[in-house]
Amino acid sequence: MQQAQLAKAYGKVFDAPGVVNGSARVRFVGVWPTGNVGVKRETDPDSFGPLTVSPEKAQSLMQAIERRYPAK
Repeated sequence: MQQAQLAKAYGKVFDAPGVVNGSARVRFVGVWPTGNVGVKRETDPDSFGPLTVSPEKAQSLMQAIERRYPAK
């Protein structure tokens, strides 16, 4: 995935079941240097820190980002 796609997706909410237990809609907050992905539940307030999920668990989120912001 290209950096421009990730930049456009930052802070946006995506339908990504299975990324966070109990929530099918998650807010993308970045990819850490380790490759893990930072997310928040759609309903989490801004004062809550992001959750870190593995790239494997975040696969549905990354696919949703690809669909919304296709690589050029």
